Amino acid sequence: MAGFARARIEKLIRTAGAHRVSAGAIERLNEILTDYGTTVAKYAVEIAQHSGRKTVKESDNKLAATK
Repeated sequence: MAGFARARIEKLIRTAGAHRVSAGAIERLNEILTDYGTTVAKYAVEIAQHSGRKTVKESDNKLAATK
């Protein structure tokens, strides 16, 4: 399950200070971020629906990310 561009994940790891990045590290972080992002997004949708809206707002994502 690859949710993000490999180059973007590699750049993220390099920005964190890595000089070299293995393909496995890129794939694993991609899986972790995709899983976490999906979890947050699902919770944000629940928050919006509970508020009687169909539109997910920035505040829904912010609240979902804190849970």
